[in-house]
Amino acid sequence: MEEYVLELSGIGKTFSGVNVLRDIDLKLKKGEVHVLLGENGAGKSTLIKIISGYHQPDSGGEIRVMGKPVAFKSPIDAIHASIHTIYQELTLCNDMTVAENIVLDKQDRYPGLNQKKDEYRKLAAEVLERLGQREIGVDSMIRQLSIAQRQMVEIAKALTADAQIILMDEPTSSISQKDADQLLSIVRSLRDDGVTIIYISHRLHEIGEIADRITVLRDGSLIDTVDAKDVTNSQLINMMVGRDITNAYPKEEVEFGDVVLKLEGASCEGVFRDVSFEVRKGEIFGIGGLVGSKRTEILESIFGVRKITSGQMFLNGREYRPKNPRQAIENKIAFVTEDRKKSGLVLCLPVYENLSLLNVQQKKSRLGYVDWKDMKAKGQVIKDRLSIRLNRMEQLISTLSGGNQQKVALGKWLDFEPDILLFDEPTRGVDIGAKTEIYSIIGKLAASGVAIIMVSSELPELISVSDNILVMHEGAMQGIVSRENATQEAVMELATG
Repeated sequence: MEEYVLELSGIGKTFSGVNVLRDIDLKLKKGEVHVLLGENGAGKSTLIKIISGYHQPDSGGEIRVMGKPVAFKSPIDAIHASIHTIYQELTLCNDMTVAENIVLDKQDRYPGLNQKKDEYRKLAAEVLERLGQREIGVDSMIRQLSIAQRQMVEIAKALTADAQIILMDEPTSSISQKDADQLLSIVRSLRDDGVTIIYISHRLHEIGEIADRITVLRDGSLIDTVDAKDVTNSQLINMMVGRDITNAYPKEEVEFGDVVLKLEGASCEGVFRDVSFEVRKGEIFGIGGLVGSKRTEILESIFGVRKITSGQMFLNGREYRPKNPRQAIENKIAFVTEDRKKSGLVLCLPVYENLSLLNVQQKKSRLGYVDWKDMKAKGQVIKDRLSIRLNRMEQLISTLSGGNQQKVALGKWLDFEPDILLFDEPTRGVDIGAKTEIYSIIGKLAASGVAIIMVSSELPELISVSDNILVMHEGAMQGIVSRENATQEAVMELATG
């Protein structure tokens, strides 16, 4: 009889009368990489949270670990059952060190953070070395790290937990290709050691590298479980979205207008230096490079978060030097940030209020009160336009899937009607169907005359969607690659300096 380390039978989950998961049956073998696929909102993360003890399933379902029935009341119960979870949204303590975060859930081994400090600092250093993250200091505060570095710390926590089952929810969504390759190598090594891994990812190319079996969810239901070697990417996409997608990166041909933004020798002291480019109406201008190449920082300077210390910026032919984001917004510049939870959305507010954050003053009645009815109506228009999946407009942002949160973060700026849209990692943690929708929207915005400046770590989409690509390396501009000359090899050659 085949050994199953984890078995789910008839698992369902209902929130506020809405069935998020229905009758899920799943069996995981010892030492396999089992990939969960599905669109945003399909139920993948909810299923992960049930297995990890964060949510409890509806009555009638059963979970077995090593053949024994379990009923996890909290994540600590799952940890005691040798199950460790790396969530898509990071769960680190910003005001604690890297080493302290790595052992925070291991207080049985390291009681009190002042005890055995040298021992757990050594443990942290060893696991970071294994992950190839020598630049992350064990005594660094989490808030000092980049998003990619924080993700690697989350992975380090799991690797030091001696877990027999590891759940990974989009672990490579915010790290470089080099770090992603290192992680996939670690996953293969863990599998060889007999560890079972449930892996969620929207990157089909990496799934093909590590998956043994693949389970596809759609609208809360299990569509099928297949052997990875027996299925094509096209078949997987069809199973996920219920239709064929012939062009994952739709690109409209647009006639460019006048130059709207120009940088001449722009530098931000200690960050990036001597950057020059221009963007025209209707153009999608990409910025590529490895993590740490200071791509995001260029967007932040255009948006007034950082100050240009030398060189010049011009907006519609006039010198432009914003002192803060408010001045950028007044000049019709929008910025969809990479970290939607920290700087893109207000998680404690409902969807319709988040969609109206930029234009709330315009939604006031003649007496000065907010016109909530008008706010909801306009929010509904954007919700339908972006195909945002939710139960009702009053639903809190924090309860949406990552991909639908990303759509709201974009939708907030569509209500603002910008002239220039800065977009940092537009499809981070977004499924293939939603990616196509987002790039279709970006294409339509460009066709309407909006200038798009986009940072992306996904080379295929950067090359497919951009008209020109600026490539950065360690804060220095390496060159601009035109659409007709853009290949992954050409971009990576510049990105590696």
